[in-house]
Amino acid sequence: MSAKQWIARWDTEQTTEVNQAVAAVTGKHNMHKKARRFPSSPFGLTDAGQEDFRGVTLSEIIQYLDVQHVDLSFAKFMDGTGLNSSRFTHCRFDGMKLGGSFVTRHFNHCSFRKTILKKARIGERFEDCDFTGANLSHAIARDAAFIRCNFSNVNFSGAHLMYCLFEECSFNEAIFHNGSLSGSRFVSEAEALPVWDNTIMEHVKINGKPFA
Repeated sequence: MSAKQWIARWDTEQTTEVNQAVAAVTGKHNMHKKARRFPSSPFGLTDAGQEDFRGVTLSEIIQYLDVQHVDLSFAKFMDGTGLNSSRFTHCRFDGMKLGGSFVTRHFNHCSFRKTILKKARIGERFEDCDFTGANLSHAIARDAAFIRCNFSNVNFSGAHLMYCLFEECSFNEAIFHNGSLSGSRFVSEAEALPVWDNTIMEHVKINGKPFA
């Protein structure tokens, strides 16, 4: 199915019920509740065993939640929403438009393939995540850690990723241009490192040595 088809399958009643269920558990004001979990999908599970929220429109921010095995590919966030201060494990955000959103805290084994993260504010830890084909142009991150992440064909133009750690990440055909990696550290095989094009590299270290 195409992105339009995933989106079109949701009717108003289903979308309203999902947003009401998310509103009941998300945010700091709901943290006192003992049982807080992301709702179940009216479409059941995907073939990969994840809750099927592909194409849903969310008007509620996902915040202060522990979210596991959820597929939000091609989901649409309304203005002011995002993935904020939560822990995500084995989730998919493929093809989502998260430009200008907060995408923060812990992401483990998550997929952001072809996701729009232009001008997004990113942190704090990403492990075994796939960003293949994503747009991170003008994204902002500071003190974030990226462990064993795949950044193949990612657009980093104008991104400011400062004082970040990139450990065992791959950057095949990734584009860095007119941005900053000041203070960041790269721990990886030399052939896995990106090509730096007009990027600020002050105090950058490659495998423990200052960038030359």
